[in-house]
Amino acid sequence: MVLRVTNQAQQATALRNIFRITEDLFRANERIATGKRVNAPSDDPSAIRDSLALKTSIQRSKQFQRNITSNRVFLQSADSALETITVSLTRARELGLQALAGTDTAETRSFAAIELNNLLSQALQAANTKVKNQFLFSGTRLRTEPFLLTAGSGVVYQGNTERYQVEIAENQLVPLTLPGSEMLAADMNPALSLNTQLSDLNAGAGVPAGTFSITDRAGNTANITVTAGQTINDVINSINASGLNLTASLNSSRTGLLLTDTSTVITGALTVSDPAGSTTAQALGLAARVDGNIQGKDLDPRLTASTLITDLNGGQGLSLGSVNVVNGAASATISLSTAVTVGDILNTFNTAGLNVNARINSRGNALELDSTTATTTAVVREVGGGTTAEVLGLGGAGNVFIAFTKLQQALSRDDNFGILASLDALETTIVNLSDARAELGSISRRLDLSEDIHENDVVIQTEQLSEAEDTDLVREASNVAQLEFALEATLNTTARILQPSLLDFLR
Repeated sequence: MVLRVTNQAQQATALRNIFRITEDLFRANERIATGKRVNAPSDDPSAIRDSLALKTSIQRSKQFQRNITSNRVFLQSADSALETITVSLTRARELGLQALAGTDTAETRSFAAIELNNLLSQALQAANTKVKNQFLFSGTRLRTEPFLLTAGSGVVYQGNTERYQVEIAENQLVPLTLPGSEMLAADMNPALSLNTQLSDLNAGAGVPAGTFSITDRAGNTANITVTAGQTINDVINSINASGLNLTASLNSSRTGLLLTDTSTVITGALTVSDPAGSTTAQALGLAARVDGNIQGKDLDPRLTASTLITDLNGGQGLSLGSVNVVNGAASATISLSTAVTVGDILNTFNTAGLNVNARINSRGNALELDSTTATTTAVVREVGGGTTAEVLGLGGAGNVFIAFTKLQQALSRDDNFGILASLDALETTIVNLSDARAELGSISRRLDLSEDIHENDVVIQTEQLSEAEDTDLVREASNVAQLEFALEATLNTTARILQPSLLDFLR
């Protein structure tokens, strides 16, 4: 049986072949132009999935590399600053040893005291070093000058005890520097308690009386009034009694307040705001507008005589032992192990019969102790390798500026006992700074290793990405030549087979 193929069928078949070859030729040219085998998800869905995952991983590794590269300067500058302070301490130690050599007089010691005062200024400048307009040793309070020279308390620490960290790998944070409270000055860091007076918050600046508004996520609004003489517990009770769908409490770290919204119907954000001219909510660390709960800011409570020892060190408490106090010819070892409050510590020192005055410093985060006799210097030393003097801010390894100040006082007062006792503190502070620099060095080494790992990861994953989506240019060029030949042959063949005749135009 003979079948007749119509001209229409021949034309349709010819056009399909031409379109197919033309499309294949377009795709081949596109792959050559882009250098990519996969230019659309439909080209290879599996390869697209792998390609996107690899690109995400590469970008993450590159971001970690940028974190390391841009922030390494913090470690370098911190080490340089600590080196400067160590050099100053070493020179101070030399001055102290010279004063005890037997040839110094009261006059030469007064000159040494002047030089020591300059060394203190040099160390203070180094401790307040800034990088990228951020202070190195203020913890996470990067905009706050960490050390301030005051008239009554000497050098006080204004930062916090937290380490400023950066992510260098997935879920891996490393500190870029160390807070000054770890090796230069003390911060007893009292935690917030329900009995904390509002006047003792914000390093003693307090919370002004006033009224602020709270709007829960269901849209209900209430005004909260704060008056003078209230405690944190009074504020919490006022908020919880407001009838709003939220609960006020101390946050888990006991640094501030937490407002937990319990609304079942959500119409807006949880909002805490002050009226014009008021700063009460801001001072309480609550002024915010969030789609969730409000984590209050650090309220930085100051020490008081009634502060419990168990509330110090961020609520972890302090383990206190004995210290040795030297004040001229008088000397005694004082045990603080039974102290319950900061007031107990102060009373123990002040009733020891050593002619000393122990008190809370002007910043409200450490203690200070001075001689009540104008010709002697009161020096507090550790006993048996303890850290009691250090954590209280009275001396020891972590109080560089106390070591400077006590030696300067002893030299200016021509106090042999004070000079000798101060040398112990200088020795321990130098060792402590060496340990801190060693830690910074280990962190820097870790950054170097992590950077190498990320660099290798980028190279390996880039190769895998190339295998997943790049094209073989030589093969594609050959393919283009074959398709061009096929297209030309198809067009020539179609032209011969589908030659029009007069009858085609008469139909």
